[in-house]
Order: sequence, then C-alpha cells, then structure tokens
Amino acid sequence: MPTIKDRLQRKPLSAAAEARLTIAKEPRLTVVRKTTNEWTLWVVAASCALHVAEEYLTGWQQWARETLSIVMPTTRFLVMNAVLVGAAVLLARIGWAKPALTLVIPAATLVNGVFFHILPTIVQQRVSPGVYTATLLYVPFSSWAFVGAWRDGVSRRAMALGFMAGTIMMLSVVLVARSLSSL
Repeated sequence: MPTIKDRLQRKPLSAAAEARLTIAKEPRLTVVRKTTNEWTLWVVAASCALHVAEEYLTGWQQWARETLSIVMPTTRFLVMNAVLVGAAVLLARIGWAKPALTLVIPAATLVNGVFFHILPTIVQQRVSPGVYTATLLYVPFSSWAFVGAWRDGVSRRAMALGFMAGTIMMLSVVLVARSLSSL
C-alpha cells in the first residue's frame, strides 16, 4: 500500500500529457475588442428613414411650398429621400475608415434639423413637418456622431471636412429643389 508521501509525489507524465497539462495551466486568452462610436452612424441612417416618414405623413410638401417656395412632387420627394437613406446606410458600413466621407450625412442631418425644422418652427411659431424627428433624433445622434468620432481619435481635419461637405450638401439639396420648383 502506497504511503502518503508516495501519493504526493508526482509520477512522470508522457510528453503529450505534459503538453496538455501545460496548456491547461496557461491563462485563457481574452480577445479585447475596442468599442467604437461608429454605431451612431447607423442610428443616423435609421433616423433618416424615420424623418422621411414623419415629413411625408405630416404634410412637408405643402409646408415647403408655402415656406421655402419648394414644389416637390411626391415621387421626387420619395426618390430623393430613398437616395439619402441608401447613402446613409452605405456610409455607415464604412465607419471611421473614411470619416471625412462618413460624417457627411450626420452633418447634413444636423444642418437640416436645426436650420430647416427647428428654427422655422420657432420663427413661424407653428410646428414644421419633421421637427419631432429633427429634434429627438437628428440633433442628438448627429451631434453624437461627431463627439464619438472625436473620442475614437478621428482627426479634426476629417471631422471639419465631413461637416463642411455635409453642410454644402444640405444647402445644395435645398437650392436644387428650389430650382426644380420653377420648372
């Protein structure tokens, strides 16, 4: 019968058993994945679709005719906004790989929300179609996209370029829509 001392002594292991024991003793590797704020680009894309629905259902076309002198037939309205939503989704997929490009939509929606929904509502003292999604979705999430980009290390230059391009895009859309109204 083996003594306690014999039981406590380790028997030699085969090379394979020794390797298994060594692997088992190794700490488990944890894959660390850096979280980013790129998700805000997806929320902005979704908010574009919700904003279009609000505008369409609350009479944006009539309001735009009266307020901005923009005549927008329903087909043109839906096609232009489908292009916006499609672009927002495609750019969200890119993430921070090309931030000067992907921040164009958040900049455009921020400008749209503030200058074409919130300010007209204040000035006219009547609710403009789209003001609810502009206030509750566009302004906070478009702003957060820029804050998130900054926190994730996106350069100031890329953020400035994205903001300028988005502002120019939004103003161009309005000017083109006005010019098409006269046709």
